[in-house]
Amino acid sequence: YAVDRLSAFFDLVQQDPVVSAVKLIAEPWDIGEGGYQVGNFPAQWSEWNGRYRDTIRDFWRGEPAALAEFGSRFTGSSDLYQADTRRPTASINFVTAHDGFTLTDLVSYNDKHNEANGEGNRDGESHNRSWNCGVEGPTDDAAVLALRRRQRRNLVATVLLSQGVPMLLGGDELG
Repeated sequence: YAVDRLSAFFDLVQQDPVVSAVKLIAEPWDIGEGGYQVGNFPAQWSEWNGRYRDTIRDFWRGEPAALAEFGSRFTGSSDLYQADTRRPTASINFVTAHDGFTLTDLVSYNDKHNEANGEGNRDGESHNRSWNCGVEGPTDDAAVLALRRRQRRNLVATVLLSQGVPMLLGGDELG
């Protein structure tokens, strides 16, 4: 599976005098088998890097297998973009976005809790690669709250210091 770079859509983008002069950003997911296409868009495009998101989350929750992958993601994900001679700016680096957990949720819950919306907790991603720092949900435990603050700072600092384009979900910077 691959992005059809010869499709009429990409031709029209390249030919348009306004659109061809701007940086375009793809959210490279589609439904079905082979729908995740990070690294496969034309050179003019940057892409939300879901592999970056997953690796950074795994690293900061202590997954041992994430260390080598962390190095690749932190330094621009060249394994995804270098074949096209694309630079690290092709990678939109993020740990949270409009769907899924907020940054506070990411360090407060191991599991989603969408029970109140009437969907029976079936909606939303169930594999969030999150870590509740020892207590599920709200707590008054000062040590857990301090650890959660530190984890939020770790995650935001990683996004801001990594090679690539940082993307923060509005509000996450406030905790």
